[in-house]
Amino acid sequence: MQPRQPRPKTRPTLQQARIKAEKYCAYQERSQQEVKLKLLGMGLTHSESAEILAELVMQNFVNESRFAHAFAKGKLKVKKWGSRKIAIALKNKGITDALIQEVLKSIDPDYYLSELRLSIEKKAKTIKEIDPWKKAGKLKQYLIGRGYEAELVFREVDRFLKEEN
Repeated sequence: MQPRQPRPKTRPTLQQARIKAEKYCAYQERSQQEVKLKLLGMGLTHSESAEILAELVMQNFVNESRFAHAFAKGKLKVKKWGSRKIAIALKNKGITDALIQEVLKSIDPDYYLSELRLSIEKKAKTIKEIDPWKKAGKLKQYLIGRGYEAELVFREVDRFLKEEN
């Protein structure tokens, strides 16, 4: 028995591509860059992709502001990312600097600080280090890697370790 040959990909019509793109956008919030890459992946030309994307924006299937706010909220609440990591991820999704700043300003500072403190407490339990300096260093390195601002991390980790002792 011979192995089956993969079926050649057929290029969808513009109407089929539009329907697929609408479903893609209806499933979850998408950036314009993600939608454009999806359309290009279907085999459409750049001009066809731009045409469909413009229609999706006009019909409000794609909304950069809505996407950016939902993305940031999800990454903060679920992944426990800091604002620096969120900003970098949004930039990689093709979001403008002005919109990134707007999104970061919309984050509730009290909630942000409480998420940071919860992350400190949770991570501190997993660090087996006895030396307080090394423990503090590991905590700070972890939290900065999660995208929290260094100044805020240093202050909150020091506060946490003082309360712990």
